[in-house]
Parts: sequence; C-alpha cells; structure tokens
Amino acid sequence: MNRAHRWYLCLLTALVCAFGLSLSAYGQEPTPKIVSITVVGNKVLNSESIIAVSGLKVGDSLTRAALDQARQNLLLTGNYGARRPENPEDAVRITAEVQGEEARVTIEVDENDLVSGITISGTGPLPVSEIRELLRTREGVILNMSVLQGDIDRIQKHYSSKGYQAFVSSDIGISNGILTIPIVVATVNRIRVTGLKKTQERVVLREMRLKANSYFSQRQLEQDITRIYNTNHFENVDISFSFPEPGKVDVILNVQEKRTGTVAVGVGYSNRRKLVGRAEIGDSNFLGRGLEAGLLWETGGLANRNSFELNFTEPWLDRNNTSISVSLYDKTVYRFGQSIESGSGTTVGTSTDYFETHTGGSVTLGRPLSNNWRGFVGVRHDNVKVPALSLNLEDAAVLQNGPLTAFSLRATRNTRDVDIEPAWGGFEIYSMDFGFADLSPVGTANGETPTGVFGNVNYQKLQVDVRRYFSPQGRRKTPKDRRNIFALRMLLGTSTGTLPFSEQYFVGGAETLRGYAEDRFWGKNMVLGSMEFRTPLANALTGVIFADFGDAWGGPYEGVRFSGFDQHSNFSPSYGVGLGLRVVTPIGPIRIDQGFGREGSRTHFSIGHVF
Repeated sequence: MNRAHRWYLCLLTALVCAFGLSLSAYGQEPTPKIVSITVVGNKVLNSESIIAVSGLKVGDSLTRAALDQARQNLLLTGNYGARRPENPEDAVRITAEVQGEEARVTIEVDENDLVSGITISGTGPLPVSEIRELLRTREGVILNMSVLQGDIDRIQKHYSSKGYQAFVSSDIGISNGILTIPIVVATVNRIRVTGLKKTQERVVLREMRLKANSYFSQRQLEQDITRIYNTNHFENVDISFSFPEPGKVDVILNVQEKRTGTVAVGVGYSNRRKLVGRAEIGDSNFLGRGLEAGLLWETGGLANRNSFELNFTEPWLDRNNTSISVSLYDKTVYRFGQSIESGSGTTVGTSTDYFETHTGGSVTLGRPLSNNWRGFVGVRHDNVKVPALSLNLEDAAVLQNGPLTAFSLRATRNTRDVDIEPAWGGFEIYSMDFGFADLSPVGTANGETPTGVFGNVNYQKLQVDVRRYFSPQGRRKTPKDRRNIFALRMLLGTSTGTLPFSEQYFVGGAETLRGYAEDRFWGKNMVLGSMEFRTPLANALTGVIFADFGDAWGGPYEGVRFSGFDQHSNFSPSYGVGLGLRVVTPIGPIRIDQGFGREGSRTHFSIGHVF
C-alpha cells in the first residue's frame, strides 16, 4: 500500500470514530431530579412522616428502583392494606410526572381505619381483661397490621402457656372503627377409653376433671392422668388426639390394666409376732368398679390366737367423690418386739409377752374440699384387752382392759406427682381425735389392785404430719420416670386429757425411729423427723440412705420401768441413721433397713415406704 492509500485509510477511521461518539452523546438524556413530593389520601398520618418513611427526598435522582423501594417501605409499616384484604399492595401507589430534568412525585395512600374501639370475644376460660392487657394495638391510632399480627401471636402463645389450645379466627376485622378480635378456644369433643378388660369405663372417666364440651387444657389432662395412675388400677396410660373440626379435640386414652386382685397364703416370722400363719384375699378394683375389698386372717404368733380384718372402701359413693371406708376386725397388735417384765416385786401375772387384742370396727366418710384438700370424719369403737404380765403393781399400770370410742376429724392436702412413689410435691395430714374409754386393771398381785389409769377417761389427740418430696432432676415428665429423690417428713403430736396406754404415741422401730426397738419410747407428746435419699439401682430395686430423729414423752405412764424401757418426762430426742433397699413387688415395695442408733443397730423388715 502506498503512502496516499495509508493516509486515506487513517482519515476514514477518524471520521467513523467521531461519528460514533456523537451518536453516543445524543442517546444519553439527563436524569431528572425530584423537585416535589405530594401525599394524597392520608387522613390521620401526616404527610411529612409518610414522606420520611418512604425514603424519597427532594433533590434525589428519580429512578424506578427508588420508587419501588419507597412503596415497599410504606407497605412494611403495616399502616396500609387492611381495607383491601384481597390486594393489600394496592393501598400504596407512587407516580412521577417528569418535565425535562424535573420530576414531581405523588404518593397515594389508602390508610387503615382509625381504631375507636376494640371488642374481644370467645376468650373462654380466661377473662377479657387478661387478653386486653396483651394488646399493643391501641384505641385512637391507625390500625397497624404488623402490630395486630404481633397481638395475635401473643394471644395464642398466652393460651398455650396456660395449657389451652386457641387461635384467633379469620373473621378478625375492623368496621366503623371497631376492631373485632374473635378467639376460638379448643373444647373437648369427646373422651374415649380403650384397652379396658375388667375395669368399667366410668371408673376412668370419673377421675377426670376434663369433660366433654369443656375447654381442652393440657395441664388439666396431665393432672387427670396422674389421678388415673393413682387409682393403682393401671400399668400404663397412653394419650392420643384427633381433631374432627377446628376448635374441637377428641381425647383417646389407651390403658393397660394392672393385676389388682391378690390371694396369698404363707408363713411369716418377725421379732414382734414370732411365727405367724397368714392368708389374705383382696382386690383394689373389685368387680371392676374401683372398690377396695380385703379379708386378712392370721393365726399363731405370741398370742396363739386367730385374727381377722375385713376392709371395704367405696371411693365414689356419689358423683361428688364422697368416699366411705368400713373396717371390722378382731386382731392382735404386738408391741415392743421383745419380752418385758419388772425387775423385782410381786407381779400380776407370769407372761412376759405383751400384746393387745382389738375387737371392733370403724366407719370413715371422706369428701373433697378443693382440688388438693380432702376432709374426713370417722368413728371407731374398739374393745382392747391385754394379758396379765410379769409386772409389779406400779408397772402394771400399762395393763388395761376395756372399750373405747373415738371420733376423728382429719384433713389432708395432696400435691404429690404420683402417690405410690412421689418424686415431687407434698402430703400433709392434720387430725384430731376425741376419745372416751372405760378402763379396768388386769389381774391383781397378792389381792392388791395395780395403781394407775383406770375407770372412765376422756382424751383429745392432735397430730400434724408433713411430707415433702423433690428431685434434683426436676419434675417427672411421665408417672413412670425414675428419679433420684429427697424425701422429708416432720410428724408432731400432742394430747390433752388422759390417754389409755394403747392410744399413746409410740416412737421406735421400722415405721418411725429406725435403729431402735419397736415402740421404744411412748408418751402423750411426740416429735419425729426423717430424711431419705432414694436412688434407683435397677428396674425394681431402689437404694435408700436415711436419717431419723424423734422422741415420745410425758403422760401418766412415764414412771413405768421394765426390761430397759426407761421413759422420761421431757423432750430428749434420739437419732438413727442407716441404709436400706426397696424391692418393687405387686403388693408394694418390700422394705429392708439397717439402722444404727445410740442403743446399737437393728434390721427392719416391712412393706411400703415409711412415708
């Protein structure tokens, strides 16, 4: 290519570039600036606050992205859209009129209504005032949908925290300034019990406070399940639900029954009774109606006599849960667990084995006073006899024959999670007895009658028994959960008048002060404290560490002395500590305790927990 051609080509390229630059400059138009912002449609909210929330400012460049963001900012406030439930985004429109480099923006809003009043309906078990306190929506301000949604969430969570199921109906809305908040609290449609073979369905349903057509309460259901377990008729209770329609709940209880009948024949031996033959038949769910019936027969022992006890309890005499318990007996009560005799002097008899025969019966009526409290009134008639023992005239004051009648008033408060093996809660017993007895001496010594408490006497006894249970692992989630348990007990008793010897407070042995002889201390007053730590060792085995302290003192028999049973007139507590095992059996925990006290150590066997 010659020089002329090269020059021509360079000139052509320069012309093309220059033409392209001019075309590019011609396609770019200046971006308009916002020179004014106008708000229309607002009635309560002022224009300045609407503009501020939108994010648009006079002097900013006008872009589609800026307009879209401003619209979104306003919708997010929750002050618009309630009047257009089908298309709430149409409640805010932003347009711009552009003239050259100037843009005039118009924000058109459809405000929510002003709240002039609030009506709350369907609150069910909770008062309207309690729900109103949850609201952040206030009268005299624009209805804010975000705030209202927060109110709805708080209402539903509040019901859930109380154990109820509830939701705010979709009919929520505002009309003529009145905001209506309709609440639907779930109710029980029906309760079904499955798995029953022996037990009648009403035995289960009567334990439930939750009824058809009542408000469904998870807390109440949990308490009802505990009550069903506490009947001791069922091994397991599973719960399931179905929801036939919104706001309705079907509760299904699938139960597994326990063996409640017992038939036992055997021979037993203890320090108190020696060798005893025993036969027992009973059922805690007699005829599948929840009745308790039992017959116990024993023969032999130190007394070498036949004993029987017949017991019957109807826990639901009427629909108010009135109970009646009837007991008839001709039984032998063994005390002291060892032979007793006076050290010297003329005695009224030759036997050294103390026991009491009790012939009579009792009737007790009970009725709920509240959810946890229950009251009882009862009467007992008892004819007590004891053998003539090798005791001198002074010590023979404890030997009394004669009938007695006692009327009792009792109140209990039960907050235990499970009655049989509590891990949380408490149990309290407050009782008062009013008794009358006609006592006569047993035998004479060389024609002389023992001196002591004889003839017509009357007395009053007051007793308070407080028990507490707690677990470091917290409350049970189900009645079958096993826990490490601390159990505490304080038992106090006092009396006025003159007590027959058999009606005194006795402390010592497997049921009270472990590590000491049975009934080691007696008197008209009593103090007993116990603490146990119970820990599961295996499925049916629990280990126990315990500490007891207690005493019984005072009264007309404190001067009696025999076989080391020295009594005293003032409070002088004794202490015992030890280890034990509980073996779970169908008849209850078998208890084995090794106690250590200031008078040595003792092994105790019994059935059931001490408390």
